[in-house]
Amino acid sequence: MDSQTDSSTSLWLGAPLEQLPTPALTLDQVKMRRNAERMQERCRSLGVRLRPHVKTHKTLEGAELATGGTRRGIVVSTLAEARFFAAGGFDDILYAYPLPASRLEECATLAQRLQAFQVLLDNPQTLDLLRQRPLSGGKRWLVWLKLDCGNGRAGVRPTDPNTFALARAIAEETPEKVTLVGVYAHCGNTYSCRDVPTIQAIARATTAAVLDFVTTLRQAGVPCPQATIGSTPSCSHPVPEMAQLTELHPGNYIFYDLQQTQVGSCQPEEVAIRVLTRVIGHYPHRNQLLVDCGWAALSLHGQNQGPMGCATIEGYPQLRLVGLTQEHGQLEAVDGQIDFGRFPLGTILALIPYHACATAAMHPVYYVHAEGKVVELWHPVRGW
Repeated sequence: MDSQTDSSTSLWLGAPLEQLPTPALTLDQVKMRRNAERMQERCRSLGVRLRPHVKTHKTLEGAELATGGTRRGIVVSTLAEARFFAAGGFDDILYAYPLPASRLEECATLAQRLQAFQVLLDNPQTLDLLRQRPLSGGKRWLVWLKLDCGNGRAGVRPTDPNTFALARAIAEETPEKVTLVGVYAHCGNTYSCRDVPTIQAIARATTAAVLDFVTTLRQAGVPCPQATIGSTPSCSHPVPEMAQLTELHPGNYIFYDLQQTQVGSCQPEEVAIRVLTRVIGHYPHRNQLLVDCGWAALSLHGQNQGPMGCATIEGYPQLRLVGLTQEHGQLEAVDGQIDFGRFPLGTILALIPYHACATAAMHPVYYVHAEGKVVELWHPVRGW
């Protein structure tokens, strides 16, 4: 964020929401705090540590809220995030992305700088790279092994004998250079669910797979201190078995979104994010309203995920978003004719996005509000 942009957005502090330039990403301060506190309480009740993922909001303020002000123990998806949060006073940062060889030196710089910068791997080739690039000053690479327990993205299968061999190699072969911190599994397959029992079944299976693997390691004398799983759906409705883990790493829950309500993670009233947009055109001949929010301010994710598509229009279930170009959105009636008199040009509508993470990535500033007025401006980090 350059100083000119920062000074221009700061003019909106204290402004009523209806005065904001649109499209504008707004966040309900009270809802975010409640969402953060509920997740902290869930983890306290389970007796596990919360290591919040910050990729949804990518802001210092959001991470401070999620960590309860401790500024320790977060998960990032990019090295740009890692540097940003390190500069903001955060430590104990896990770069939860299969470590790319091309970024090894950047990771080494962070590992030397921070008390606990941790990396993730899922193949022996990356382990070899870490051994060939030892840290100085008595520091060791802090490594998590990524497990795939059914999500089908990154990670090694815990039932594969090679996975045990890789974990043992991380822990034992060069202890002066590399330490096995723990195992990490993302149960992103919960996003295919549509009710809480199905979410909990996946969480239970993922937890069991992780714990079985860690038990096998420990019984063989391989130290593996941490066992962690995470996704917002699984952590929003945790199962008792998750108390046997050491950490949970959800991320989206600070905002929640339309997708989370459809999955069953939250209630609609818990969703803190909105994209404000204005009506800029009436087209009775095609029964459409035009708004000033296109895909540059609202991710296309969710477009084909059901009748509500990329977003719902808060308070107007009779309208639906049917088209997005870069800077325009088209609204139609779900049934019958639009009453154009109800929506004069300049009318502000609030869109609830299907995917908060993808939508937030479109915006350089978030307008945090309370009692109808802007109380904070959050500036997210960008890039990789």
